[in-house]
Amino acid sequence: MRTLSFWSGIVCAMLCGLVDPVWGYAAVFALSLIQLSMLGSSGGSVFLLIHYATILTYFSIAPAVQISHDVDFWEAGVMRTDAYTQALMLLLLYMAGVEAARLGVPDAPEHLPGRHDRRLVGVAHPLLLLLSCSLAAFASLFIKPELNFVARGIVGGAGGEDNVPIDFIFYSTLPKLVVLLCFVALAIHAVRRRTLWSWCAAALAFGLALAAANPVNTARQVLLIGLLPLLIHGLGRGRRWLLAGVIFGSIAGLGPVLNLISRGSMWGEELTTFPFSQDFDAMFVVAGILERAPIPDLGWGRYLLSAFSFFLPRDLKMFPDFDPLGWSAILGNFSQSNLSLPPFTTAYFDFGLAGPALFGFAISAGFRMVDRAIDPNRPLSGAYLSALVLLAAYVPFMRGPILGWGPFAASGLIAALVAGALSSRARRPLPRTVRHGLPSA
Repeated sequence: MRTLSFWSGIVCAMLCGLVDPVWGYAAVFALSLIQLSMLGSSGGSVFLLIHYATILTYFSIAPAVQISHDVDFWEAGVMRTDAYTQALMLLLLYMAGVEAARLGVPDAPEHLPGRHDRRLVGVAHPLLLLLSCSLAAFASLFIKPELNFVARGIVGGAGGEDNVPIDFIFYSTLPKLVVLLCFVALAIHAVRRRTLWSWCAAALAFGLALAAANPVNTARQVLLIGLLPLLIHGLGRGRRWLLAGVIFGSIAGLGPVLNLISRGSMWGEELTTFPFSQDFDAMFVVAGILERAPIPDLGWGRYLLSAFSFFLPRDLKMFPDFDPLGWSAILGNFSQSNLSLPPFTTAYFDFGLAGPALFGFAISAGFRMVDRAIDPNRPLSGAYLSALVLLAAYVPFMRGPILGWGPFAASGLIAALVAGALSSRARRPLPRTVRHGLPSA
């Protein structure tokens, strides 16, 4: 039933988009709500839940309202209707690819949640975990304190661009996410143990996390990659509507507020609320590039490779000529040079209309393996925390693999491995000795 409703909804959204892109995005909104409702049963795919919550947040109501109000972002002017229609079709092809990878595969995981022995689950040496992570995190802020106020990197002098993203990962982003993942591990431990010591350790870790993840440092990404794993762990299999609502509310409601605090206090940037905030301009940028840039040659993967080398300076990027955000036609028409581009659009430049569908298929097939790792009763480990981080990273990844996403995704995985290495099974049960009775006469 869910599969039938999806493909029917895709056809309806495509037909509505051909008439008016506003109606097409409204149809995507309705389709996402329907799919979320059908994924509401416990045990369904966590990836699909986050996928449709992300579509609901960035790719449905926001572009529909922006198109209907002729919004002008980044001084790029008003886009033509056909550009918005083409952008919508790329989104629908990506969504179709995501669902195509699920054909014939049950949404419920192969394992049965709750079968693990709860006595094997815990954190070894919580004090060591807390102190070692927090010490490393806050010490790094004294080494390069200026990176605490750099959100997307800075341009160097005459010698070219400084490789700030790499520094940003190791001196600012990674330490903060180590603290946040430390809190995630200790909070999971506290929920399972329910002892005074475990709750105190989690509370102290939460206080350190608040101090580390300040609003100046692109707090939405820190919250997504650092704290969303905890919500996925707690709500991923049950209370699924609550998890979807938290994702939507924290980005659409809290995101613009945090950006107003950080950008407004430092640069005087004025941001309005969702959906007119400049953080919800993903499809606006897609339409602007499709409208203004010439049709490029097929890259056969080089556009994607260039996009995913986001952490390198432009002169070291893989295939810099295949970076759509670096084309003169783009830089000359947008007032911002750090635009983000959803990856399904980059796949379109590589493989034509088949690109978004193939990309969605590959992403969904990969997350099928991640889904199997999401079991709320699974012992804490680096692999389990990394699976949670990967699911959380999907939200900003869909927004666009720019510097604001890359360091947080990379740092989140490293932090998960660090926290998982310091976490272990608290106590292995001793093998029970079976006493055999003496033989009777």
